[in-house]
Amino acid sequence: MSEQHGIALIMPAHNEERYVEDTISSIPNAIDFVLFINDGSTDSTLKIAQKCLIKSGRKELGNSKSKLSFKILNQENLGVGSAVFNGLKELIILEKNKKLEKYFPDKEKWVVLIMDSDGQMDPNDIPNLTKPIINNTADHVKGNRIGLEGMPKIRKFGSYLLKKLMRLASGYPFINDTQCGYRAIDLEMIKLWDFSNTWDDYGYTNWWLLESGRRSFKLKEVPVKSIYKGEKSKLKIRKFLPNVSLLIFKKLWKRGWQWYVLGKGIESNALRITVSAFWFSSISTFACIFLFGKYWMFLLIYSIIGFSIVRKLDVKESERRLSQTKSPLIG
Repeated sequence: MSEQHGIALIMPAHNEERYVEDTISSIPNAIDFVLFINDGSTDSTLKIAQKCLIKSGRKELGNSKSKLSFKILNQENLGVGSAVFNGLKELIILEKNKKLEKYFPDKEKWVVLIMDSDGQMDPNDIPNLTKPIINNTADHVKGNRIGLEGMPKIRKFGSYLLKKLMRLASGYPFINDTQCGYRAIDLEMIKLWDFSNTWDDYGYTNWWLLESGRRSFKLKEVPVKSIYKGEKSKLKIRKFLPNVSLLIFKKLWKRGWQWYVLGKGIESNALRITVSAFWFSSISTFACIFLFGKYWMFLLIYSIIGFSIVRKLDVKESERRLSQTKSPLIG
């Protein structure tokens, strides 16, 4: 890792007393700063985390000139998304108030890692996650989990379904693992982020990708190891899928409107007109199937062809945006 780059790790936790000690103990010394977010735990998570952070040789930020520091934030049980976003906002505050510069004077830039406290993310993957940002080839990097043999079947199904929907909606047509929360983010990207509207619970990974894709931030996806120990997922799939599916539809519409109707970041007016025309005509034609039953086959075929054309053009436009040197294309 680059000596000029500081590495800050955000670790959200809610009732993880079984795993938090081993997870914190596995954090390598390459991590300069650990920001632990206690999301209203009612067990011994907070006590164990504090003890383990100190035991690992880290000092509380501001109390020492130690190169290995930590800080603990406590919040009500607002959800993992809220914990992560509050951690990101805290880092912005520390940077704005010159605290990072004060306590880490040798660090010119910062990479922010997000790692869960349940022991399912392998610290050995950290170099692969941070490398594209250090090399200035990505604004953020996310994990693509391999070795899913231990993943519950219901989670496999949910991940597959969401992958298809997210490829369509996000502006990242190559994305594979939309639910993996293991990621690295350039602090400069975080400073440009709009925190006025966030997603507090599970699904924040989808929300983040949909927003960053709409604005055309550059994303890389790297393989990471998945670790499953037979624990029961806290994710309630029957509630999660409908909520996230609605989110995906809303964000797809917003991205399409900004890219092709308003023309934000678009270089070709012909592309704008073509995509908009086929998109709206295909939707209208599909709706007419129920009104003009006699011609339903013709209307259905036209809708399918129209949507296919829109999809192919959208993929090409997404790839063009991701290849640009400048990002984001939408402020």
